[in-house]
Amino acid sequence: MMTKEQIVEAIFKVLSENMVHPNMDKFHSDARLLEDLALDSSMVLQMLMLLEVEHDIAIDESALMNEDFETVRAVANTLYKGQNLPKYEKGLEVYEDVKIHCVASNLAEIVKRFPELDHRILYFAVSDANACINDRYVLTYHDENINHDIFFDWYERLYGMPISAWYDKQASKEDNLAKLENLVENRQPGQHIMVMLDMFHLPERENEFNKDPFPHYVMLGPTNNPDLWFMYDPDYRWEGVFRKDRILNAVSQPTVSGGYLFSEVGARPTPVEEVNAFFEASVVRDANPVTDMIREIIQAHINGEDKNGESLPLDNLIKAVEEIPVMSPRKYAYEHGFAFFWRELGLPEPEFDDWCDVIDELAKNYKLIQFNAMKLSVTKNEAFGEKLFQLLDQQDEREFRLKQRLIEVKDIWAEKVLKSSDAQQLERVSQ
Repeated sequence: MMTKEQIVEAIFKVLSENMVHPNMDKFHSDARLLEDLALDSSMVLQMLMLLEVEHDIAIDESALMNEDFETVRAVANTLYKGQNLPKYEKGLEVYEDVKIHCVASNLAEIVKRFPELDHRILYFAVSDANACINDRYVLTYHDENINHDIFFDWYERLYGMPISAWYDKQASKEDNLAKLENLVENRQPGQHIMVMLDMFHLPERENEFNKDPFPHYVMLGPTNNPDLWFMYDPDYRWEGVFRKDRILNAVSQPTVSGGYLFSEVGARPTPVEEVNAFFEASVVRDANPVTDMIREIIQAHINGEDKNGESLPLDNLIKAVEEIPVMSPRKYAYEHGFAFFWRELGLPEPEFDDWCDVIDELAKNYKLIQFNAMKLSVTKNEAFGEKLFQLLDQQDEREFRLKQRLIEVKDIWAEKVLKSSDAQQLERVSQ
């Protein structure tokens, strides 16, 4: 089975290498076949033929006759769905368009390439992922005090694939850029190069939060044109080419620093003991960190004092909570946790759907919280403060209810599979 990202990359290779098609500097997953890439209907047929012959990606004959493909993404989606996908992949691929967590999305993309591996395990660590409050009580998802170590430290334990930092924060930007160029130009099969860049400096790319800066992790690879690099952005479901100098400029910004190298070598299913241990290391049982931080921010602005004892006017509250939309989608990661244990235990689907509704309410109600924080900031009306604390209490009730049920099914699963694992070990020892 190929992921959509792999299919898009195969389309690029067919067009650029087999068909030697011009206009490849305009190639990306949302590019229009005719208007952007100048592919007429016969060229599209040739492309589909070569995808089957060269890459073993066959299109269903019914789709070939009846579908009009307008974009690269439309082709990739049809080819992806035409594969013999596992039943659960067809039934539980939910929230596909939600940008949950760029680090987890990059790492999970490679896991998805192995049918026997389960990427949903990685998302246990997303719902309560790190964020912080600065001295002025501003919520932020990116800060020098925030790290993603839980993903990097556990990746090899979970999936057997080694990962290491290539970016040296003690070295100069120039040295790190040179190292990145060398890695991309000499990338080995099965190797993946992840780098943090500032998306604000790539205005062609989607920046729905209109943030400056906008730190974001992507993966990079070479093309047959030394001036063009291929960018993989699993979090935004975007793949395409960029000029190398544009990418290096976005990486060179002082607002970003970080990069990792990982390999598919050693990929294997996750031992059940590690699944259980990672869950316990990831899920915060007695607190809801994001909701707690928002509550702390609002109370500090009402009190009018920052962490250093300086004045903190309510006027600042709008700015203080403007990154809520970046963090609230992380709550959709609960769906991956429920899906994993539901499938493992064969639990009834209607209850799963009910919990997905609660997850949706949890994620979406943060918008209501941000809206009322804006009202409080502008009007200074205490009633909006009272409503905010009520909304936050409701969020706690929802999330603790979700966690309680998720922990219950995890414990049922753990008791079942860990006993089975222990029994198998005893049997091997006795032999």
